[in-house]
Amino acid sequence: LCLNNKRLNIWADQGKAVILDGPFELDPSQRYSVDLTSFKIAEHIRRISVGLFAYFGPYMFQVSALFLGRDRAEEVFLIKPGVNFLMMESISMIPPKCDHVVLVAWGDITSAEEEEFNRTWKVLKESYHGMRLVLNQYEEMSE
Repeated sequence: LCLNNKRLNIWADQGKAVILDGPFELDPSQRYSVDLTSFKIAEHIRRISVGLFAYFGPYMFQVSALFLGRDRAEEVFLIKPGVNFLMMESISMIPPKCDHVVLVAWGDITSAEEEEFNRTWKVLKESYHGMRLVLNQYEEMSE
């Protein structure tokens, strides 16, 4: 159950979502921020959203996401140092007590080459070429 993306909850129930990468384990006793997140996917895959999610127990929280449209590079950045392209914030925090992060894709898959809707998630996963994830551990300052 995603706490801040209701559409993902609906589309997951309809079979229109898939985990692209992960889950990657985190130490829930530590605090993390995301310095960089990018992934590589074939340029002909479009009309889907891809996002980084953190989860704790049965709940997920969307940290960042982008819609893949036309005329984009093979490497797509969700977060670069100093900017989260979803929230336009300079710091991308992972919520406290999170124990994993995961890269998720959702939507109606289209291939630019064929303009074919509802391509399979298998084709999408075969077009996926990995992600870069740079996390920063930090300690909260007490007053």
